[in-house]
Amino acid sequence: MNPKILLIDDEPDVVEFQKRFLERRKYEVLTATNTKDAIEAIKNNSPDIVFCDIKLETETSGFDILEQAKKLKPEMIVYFITGYLDKETEQKGLSLGAKAVLGKPVPNEELEKRIKELTS
Repeated sequence: MNPKILLIDDEPDVVEFQKRFLERRKYEVLTATNTKDAIEAIKNNSPDIVFCDIKLETETSGFDILEQAKKLKPEMIVYFITGYLDKETEQKGLSLGAKAVLGKPVPNEELEKRIKELTS
C-alpha cells in the first residue's frame, strides 16, 4: 500500500508540480501552502509522510508545524526542505524529530527515493 503524502510549501507552484509528479506514480498526495491548512490536513487526513518547507511566509515555521504534528500523530515521518540549509538548521530539524533536512531545490526523484526508502 502506498503511503499518504503531505507536501507543505508556501509556493503553490512548487507543491503543485511535486503533487502531479507523485500522483503519476500512484501516491495519494495532499498539499498545504500555509500553517493552518497544514495542521488541518494532518488532523483530518493523517498523512504517513510529510515534506515541509521550513521557512514559510507566515509567522510560523516548519519547525512549529512539526511540533504540532507530532502531538497529533507521533509516528508521522517528516522531512524538512529548506533553501537555507546550514548545520544549525539541520541540527534543529533533526533534534525536533525530522527524518532528514533536505536543501532546495529538491528534485522530484529525490522525494520519490525518500518515500521508497521508507516503504520498501
